[in-house]
Amino acid sequence: MRECLVIYVDAALDKNGRAGCGLAVFVRGRAVYTESFGFSHLGGSAQLEAHVCAGALDLAAARWPYHRVIVRTDCAPVVRSRMPSSDSFRIAVHEVRERCRRGWRVVRYVSRKANPAHELAREGLKSLSRPPVLAAA
Repeated sequence: MRECLVIYVDAALDKNGRAGCGLAVFVRGRAVYTESFGFSHLGGSAQLEAHVCAGALDLAAARWPYHRVIVRTDCAPVVRSRMPSSDSFRIAVHEVRERCRRGWRVVRYVSRKANPAHELAREGLKSLSRPPVLAAA
């Protein structure tokens, strides 16, 4: 088994259903991959964070299949929830737990201040409010 990847994730949601996602992958304390993007989301913020965690676990399985993985989120309900409150959140948390069972993968809590993906999520959200740049032919 190879070394451990730490994947920091965060999501930002505005009142208009626009969401931003941030992801930062670290190996031995060094960032090896970062990404931010925006999209539409109709559910709640905890559900969104759970989906982002599940997506990070899928990315790790596809891109780094032989590494141990720790996904770190600043959304405590995703990590600590025993009985999620809504059906949609329950399904999203179940997806995260199922992906953790497949290998050397865990999801842990990290404070917002210590989460490098926090600013990336905000950037992803801002990308939706900027007009697209058109290139001249």
